[in-house]
Amino acid sequence: MNPSVYYALAAILFVLGLAAIGGAAFGSQRNRRIALAVIGVALWVATLALYSRAATPAPAEPAPTVEATAAPEPTAAELQPTQTLTNTAEPVAFPPIGGRVVFHSDRDGELDIYSMNADGSNVQRLTDVAGRDFEPDWSPDGATIVFSSDRDDPDNAMLYLMNADGSDQRRLSSALTDDQVGARWSPDGQWILFHSNPLVDGMPRFDLFKIRPDGSELTRLTDSPGNNFMGDWSPDGQRIVFVSQRDGNRELYVMDADGGNQTRLTDGGWENSLPRWSPNGQQIAFESNRSGATYGVFVIDAPNGQNAGASLESTVRLLTFPGYNYSTPDWVNDQWLYLSSDRDSTNLVNYEIYLLKADGSEILRVTDNVGIMDRFPSWTPQ
Repeated sequence: MNPSVYYALAAILFVLGLAAIGGAAFGSQRNRRIALAVIGVALWVATLALYSRAATPAPAEPAPTVEATAAPEPTAAELQPTQTLTNTAEPVAFPPIGGRVVFHSDRDGELDIYSMNADGSNVQRLTDVAGRDFEPDWSPDGATIVFSSDRDDPDNAMLYLMNADGSDQRRLSSALTDDQVGARWSPDGQWILFHSNPLVDGMPRFDLFKIRPDGSELTRLTDSPGNNFMGDWSPDGQRIVFVSQRDGNRELYVMDADGGNQTRLTDGGWENSLPRWSPNGQQIAFESNRSGATYGVFVIDAPNGQNAGASLESTVRLLTFPGYNYSTPDWVNDQWLYLSSDRDSTNLVNYEIYLLKADGSEILRVTDNVGIMDRFPSWTPQ
């Protein structure tokens, strides 16, 4: 029966029951009042029964059978890393990488250069002088480290060299007297790439330079409006990926090793920084805020003969996990990268160094100290 019929009958019985109870309350004969009270209660019980019947939903019709269809393949932009993270509170088995990692840290009160084994053991402090020593990079043979320091000029950081054990620290002299940072060795060890901010039309502007390790042949590679900085060499040493603000925000560009054929790679309107070319030459890792309020590490396809000159924005893929900051990536091989992150911070922001699988599926914590700035890892197999 239609629920509205039940509701109508319940309403009629309720009114009759109310009348019977009223007669029982105000009647003059005792036996008649008792009888009316019994009738009124019976009518209200029937009212409740009908109301309950009306409120009970009818059984649902069986859903039609739908033939399963395959989900569409995700696009490159939709791919997210698989969050199977290693619990950093438990012992972890490091891959057989070997070699050493150099990085900067403020664990002893000021920014200095340290080195350690690939798994974080055997940490050695390499610099210990007044001033900041930062952004180190290994030479290809693992014998020399280039880094920036303001030890001799608190207003400008200069390039310095030292042996792998921290000995023979010496300044890399050049005609430049402004900041010299972001140093990266060429794959053949013949050049050091860096950026500096000499005055251009009375205003400081970062541009990319390269110089021989002996301080000779200083060469300017970029000369365009907006800062040009944070460069890195391709594995064959023929090209350089870098960051430029010539179009407003920080976008990735690539150019020949002599500064020619400058081409834009990204086109998303985000802030992209610190690109690092993969050892196989097929990808470029970089940090960006395109995942939201925090910075993550992404990869983009490297330019080749087929896509030369084209924007590669559509090939960008996220490697890390939103909600934390990840920065300063450095490739070990085509399967692993070192990077810095604040993912295990508690009350204070604390950047530690981690080892990340190149597909984003696993991350291993490498450093663990009371400082807040373990960053710019650089790996050598030596």
